[in-house]
Amino acid sequence: MPPPRLRWMALLIAGLLLLAGCVGGPAGSGPVAGGGKPPASSVDVLGDLRTFDPCSVADPAALARFGQVTEAGTVSLDYCLHRVQLADGSVVQVAVGELAESTPDQPGGEAPVVARGQYRVRQEPPLPGHCTRDVLFDDGTAMRVSADLLSGDPGAGLCAVAETGADAAVGAMRQHRVGHRAYPPDSLAVADPCTVLDSTVVHQVPGLEQAQPRSTPARHQCQWGEQNAESPRVRLVHTAGAPPRVLHGAAVEEEIAGRRTVVSIVGGDPSVPLCSAETGHIPFGDPAGQQVEVAMLVVAIPGADGIEACEYARGLAQSAWPRLPAPGGSR
Repeated sequence: MPPPRLRWMALLIAGLLLLAGCVGGPAGSGPVAGGGKPPASSVDVLGDLRTFDPCSVADPAALARFGQVTEAGTVSLDYCLHRVQLADGSVVQVAVGELAESTPDQPGGEAPVVARGQYRVRQEPPLPGHCTRDVLFDDGTAMRVSADLLSGDPGAGLCAVAETGADAAVGAMRQHRVGHRAYPPDSLAVADPCTVLDSTVVHQVPGLEQAQPRSTPARHQCQWGEQNAESPRVRLVHTAGAPPRVLHGAAVEEEIAGRRTVVSIVGGDPSVPLCSAETGHIPFGDPAGQQVEVAMLVVAIPGADGIEACEYARGLAQSAWPRLPAPGGSR
């Protein structure tokens, strides 16, 4: 089983190349089965979205009916990750709690929406090795619960796993069990990445001359450019997990703007026009876990290669890193 950082990078490639990160339909799309009244806004239910703890609405015990459940480690501030080993040996990764804007369906692709009390859950159609359920709020925000096959049988029943995770999240919200993390003032979690990276610098990337920043509801991610494989794009993510390290031969450790940085062609294939630049920040979570907050820039330049994408990633990091919160609370 690859380490969490490698698994996370594999999901990143899929997300950038296969339109992951877009929620499939607006809050009112699709037929609603069973009636039900839309809940209040995401802020009314969850409070401060920046500090919302997604693990407070995840329920490993509910997932245990499918098999053995283990924590998969922290790889994001935005979702809680567990791994389920099914009876047939298949391994499924379950991500709970990521917040995203609810965007329009593709024509003819409206997904059914079912009522769970005052909440609604949209049942996205499955993709190979992936299934998602979205808990909808009435402000156009959705909470995503995703099940991804890491190994084993493609017919492993991913949608049943995702459905169970979504039902558990709804149960936690109905029972007012939403929790929050206590971040210090110098945390990346309370620094909007859209303000850390200046758009005028992003405009130097070919194809992004007019791009405007778009943040996610929790303001832990910011993107410039369209989310499709044919478009150039830049994303700055404030995340957490193991300290950045060199994972393959297409990665290098260097100093950028006074910060230790790992610059890496995503996936290790120089022909792939994706590059990341990561720098560690302050400790995150239990000190025994030796985890840190991480600022990560990802640059995609279709038509180029990974080496060229990394040159732009270095330039953007040179501009962004000095604007990160300084340890100790000052900027």
